[in-house]
Amino acid sequence: MSFVIRRQLSTLIPPKIASAKNIGSNPNAKRMAEVVSFYKKLPQGPAPAAKKPLNPIAKYRAAYFDGDNASGKPLVHLALAVIILGYTWEYQSHLKHHKDH
Repeated sequence: MSFVIRRQLSTLIPPKIASAKNIGSNPNAKRMAEVVSFYKKLPQGPAPAAKKPLNPIAKYRAAYFDGDNASGKPLVHLALAVIILGYTWEYQSHLKHHKDH
């Protein structure tokens, strides 16, 4: 067997089972059974659906950042938060100024 074929086979067989000695020789039934049992244990089918987030930050990230939902809305939310918090801060400091006089 050439080196290229051995290298291609080594990528198909898991590292615990693959070795230079095993790849070059004719595989017997026991080694093949180990390979088959290894691949039977691997998960099959589509990946399970992701769990829904529980905390508010994770829900917000899932709604506006992850996957196909990515958008520019968080920038609008940030701008509105800065405006509302800035106005509240300025209003409170304005009230403090009038109480002193």
